[in-house]
Amino acid sequence: GGVHRGVAGGLLAYLGMFAPGVILTFGMVPLWARLRHAKWFKSSLNGVNAAAIGFLGAACVILWVGAVVTAADAMVFLIAGTLAGVYDISASFVILAGGIFG
Repeated sequence: GGVHRGVAGGLLAYLGMFAPGVILTFGMVPLWARLRHAKWFKSSLNGVNAAAIGFLGAACVILWVGAVVTAADAMVFLIAGTLAGVYDISASFVILAGGIFG
C-alpha cells in the first residue's frame, strides 16, 4: 500500500492487516466471558492445547532435520530444549543462551 498509494495507502494497508484481528478480539470478549464457564468449552480447550503441543513437537523435528548439522548444533538444540522443558526457564533466556552457546 505504501509503495502504490503513498502514506494513505500505507495506512489503509495497516488497517487491512490489523483491524480484523482487533475487531475479532473485542467481539469475542463478551462471548468469552460466558464460554469460559462452560464445561464442554473447557474440555475442548484441553484438546486444542494438546494439538498445539503436537504441532510444536513436529516443528522441533523439522527444525532438527534442517538446522542440526554438527554435534555442536545438536548440543545447543538439546540444551535449549532441556532449559525450557525441564527447568521451566523462560523463552527469552533460552533464546539468549542459544545465541551465546550457538
